[in-house]
Amino acid sequence: MSPPMPPSPPAHLLILDAASDAPACRSALASLQLPALSALLAELAPAPLARLPEEALDTPAERALAQAQGLAGEDGRLPWAAAAAVAAGLPPGQDWAFLTPGHLEVGMNQVRLADPALLALPADQADALLASMAPYLAEDGIVVECWQDGRWLAHGAPFHGLATASPERVLGEDNLNAWLPASPLLRRLQNEMQMLLYTHPVNDAREAQRLMTVNTLWISGCGTWPAVPPRPAAAQVVDALRASARQGDWAGWAAAWQHIDSTCCAPLLQRLRAGEAVALTLCGPRGSRRFDGQPRGALARWLAGWRKPPLAQLLEGL
Repeated sequence: MSPPMPPSPPAHLLILDAASDAPACRSALASLQLPALSALLAELAPAPLARLPEEALDTPAERALAQAQGLAGEDGRLPWAAAAAVAAGLPPGQDWAFLTPGHLEVGMNQVRLADPALLALPADQADALLASMAPYLAEDGIVVECWQDGRWLAHGAPFHGLATASPERVLGEDNLNAWLPASPLLRRLQNEMQMLLYTHPVNDAREAQRLMTVNTLWISGCGTWPAVPPRPAAAQVVDALRASARQGDWAGWAAAWQHIDSTCCAPLLQRLRAGEAVALTLCGPRGSRRFDGQPRGALARWLAGWRKPPLAQLLEGL
């Protein structure tokens, strides 16, 4: 007699930037109508809020994504660059990192990293910058393999065991010193790159076009691909709220939420009521929360919904 088949993993919806600490976001939440999400939350059982400490290098979304993808690592040591290298068909047995071109906004008492997406750096400019930086990187044992999604994918011994914060983690931080890699070699390299970039022809051309210049190189996602490949869970990741959240466009964020409710949450609700096990994870600025459940009867759904906090209150708690 053959052993019983293991149960299928639940249909899992993972929503990023589901809430924000911004006061305008809280105002938008007060009038936001999301009927499918509300119905889902009335039928699913919540796990405890997975809250990260204020000084954590990872974001709640990064932790939730890592769990869904089967990636393991201590704070700041999730091997995102190694995962990208494997996806790109590169040899995984290296210490990998992302090198993200960025723009530092320097004020009287603060130094902030602008959203790297705002650079919109074309490939030819990225190639010209790399041609100038490559000799310095090579001196420190760093090899750049390719340009991918607005950043370089590189490997080298200096990245071994390095804890880092992603650019997304430090957006809005006023003092970046606490978020820089704890490696004198890499801090020195970052300083050298800032001096090199200050007078680079690419930046001269961008200034002439009134475009944001590249004046720093941010290191993140360090790690080595595990010898035993992880087993990712089947999760649908929804990042349609991210752009409007970063821009502080809360009217656009609310409209995006309504679209997600009808196109993602409603089908998940249908699957639940059709007899499937489903899961939902909501990620906010301070933590993430997963909700799981099996189909239930109408009375059980009504009782569960009656005990649930209002939707705005639940999202504000993330």
